Amino acid sequence: MIDFKQVLAEKKPMIWKEIQKYLPAEGPYNFADVVNEYPRRQGKYGRGVLILLSCEAFGGDVSKAVRTAAAMQMSEDWLLIHDDFEDNSDERRNKPALHKIYGNEIAVNAGDALHLLMWKVLIDNRKILDEKTTFRVLNEFSRFLDITARGQHFEMSIIEKKPLEDLEYEDYENIIHGKAAEYTINGPLRLGAIIAGQSDEVLKKIDEVGIPLGKGFQIRDDLLNIIGEGSVYGKEIGGDIFEGKRTILLIHLIENTKGEEHKKVIKIMSKKREEKTAEEVQYIIDLMKKKGSVKFAEKKAEEFAELAKNNFNKHFSKIPNKEVFETAIDFFATKRKV
Repeated sequence: MIDFKQVLAEKKPMIWKEIQKYLPAEGPYNFADVVNEYPRRQGKYGRGVLILLSCEAFGGDVSKAVRTAAAMQMSEDWLLIHDDFEDNSDERRNKPALHKIYGNEIAVNAGDALHLLMWKVLIDNRKILDEKTTFRVLNEFSRFLDITARGQHFEMSIIEKKPLEDLEYEDYENIIHGKAAEYTINGPLRLGAIIAGQSDEVLKKIDEVGIPLGKGFQIRDDLLNIIGEGSVYGKEIGGDIFEGKRTILLIHLIENTKGEEHKKVIKIMSKKREEKTAEEVQYIIDLMKKKGSVKFAEKKAEEFAELAKNNFNKHFSKIPNKEVFETAIDFFATKRKV
């Protein structure tokens, strides 16, 4: 049986090698150190690896997809810098968030610098891809990053403007479609297919796999924020509660509490991050387990994984690395621990 964590470990070095070609070696004061901080911490590289696997599946030259995979990883790093600042997160990859080390302004500027480098990497695809494919890749990045920005705006607006008791599961699906489904899974799968020269019709079929799998991925991520092991997970356990994230677990909890218990949940989750205590966050976590919110979320993640798997088998049962993709579906949506 294939271990997808091993697949990630095997593919990661070639992507990191490409990233290093573009990271700054100098700059005013500690510019290079700040900009390089998140890339050097190195995430899982799941998005970049999906690009390589997709390119291979559709008959492309994987060596020509490594540069796009590097750009994908750079996009994750600059988005995380901005996201951590917007959420006032404490940790990223088992270390303090960038803005906690260098301050908000310098951290945001580092994110901007990585954003610019990402586009430089993609423009340099012209040296290894034909003109048409280079611009298809650029357009795909523009497509899913626009959706991601809109999803982030929607989530922040929901937190600020919509009362907790009015939250609906549809709100959550709208958030995760923008922030995870397109960006984390579907976009990378489409990019690999584009580099392999596949048509827009094939990309539409990929959507039927990537979008439900991406939703399952985000639910799994929300679960790990509650039940994960901090040293393995790499982020602050309970961070979503501190930050007031409108997750599927929170919506379920609000719907399944009554009386004083319900009032306490609303009171705690209405507080700003700095106003919440560790005891209050632990209370919400314990209640999510007690009221079945964790099991409910696990079931939904499994349903999305099953839909992704069924659509994968309907459209792509004959690709050469089928077993790897089936393992990836289970890993991202139901078995991942990081």
